[in-house]
Amino acid sequence: MNTSGTVIGIVGSPNHDGRTNTLISAALDGAASTGRAVEKIQLADHVVDACKDCLPWVCKDNLKCTYPDEAFEFLSQKLLDCGALILGTPVYWWDTSGMIKYLILKMFRIYARTAPLKGMPAFGIGIAGGTGNGLISGLRPVYHFFQVMHMRAIEPVPVTRFNFKKATERAKELGEQIAEMAKQRTPFNDLEERLLWYDALPYLGMSRMEERRLLAGHTTQALPKNADPGIACGLARADVLSAAGRKLEAMKAITQVYDSGLEIFEKK
Repeated sequence: MNTSGTVIGIVGSPNHDGRTNTLISAALDGAASTGRAVEKIQLADHVVDACKDCLPWVCKDNLKCTYPDEAFEFLSQKLLDCGALILGTPVYWWDTSGMIKYLILKMFRIYARTAPLKGMPAFGIGIAGGTGNGLISGLRPVYHFFQVMHMRAIEPVPVTRFNFKKATERAKELGEQIAEMAKQRTPFNDLEERLLWYDALPYLGMSRMEERRLLAGHTTQALPKNADPGIACGLARADVLSAAGRKLEAMKAITQVYDSGLEIFEKK
């Protein structure tokens, strides 16, 4: 394996010029500012075939797919050779894009047991660009991939159109950080250390209510200065209800804040 040090950014969206591309580009700009070589790959140009889950299971020993798949051969070699990975996905119906899932499943099938990417720095970006729903749940499969492959991931960047500017700036900062980490891989000593590392990452352990509150918070922060202050105050009310164990009422209060904020945001 040739760890060239190149930081790879994969745009896991069918839209070459959409928000996912903008975020990956920002992260790669951050990496490039450290002097690292960077490369952006549009996954839409290299769509992996579905894994056939074939038996006997020989790909784990041969370290290649039994069936011809030029896209997977190209992408897997890029991953094996790179110094760090930035993986960006749009969020569809609270979930990761299908193109990324096809890539992940084949990587699991062939490389999970040998873990050739162990210690490689990585981070994921998820953009829930419509309603904003799934800004965390859409990232979890990406971080499951990092964990299973023994990669040393840093914090994710959950994005909506309401916090897009700030998230783009954060993606650039993390791109710089991951480029510095690429100087030397730091594999985990054992399974327990790896599991605790991923447990400590922000956002990923959020409940559905916490995820929705985060979304409502982003929505209210994007409101104009002359917006009704009572909208944001609704989040404080939701917190009080939640602390009192009145979860359903709290969730409804969060939704009311989100709906009110969204209505104003879309009129801007």
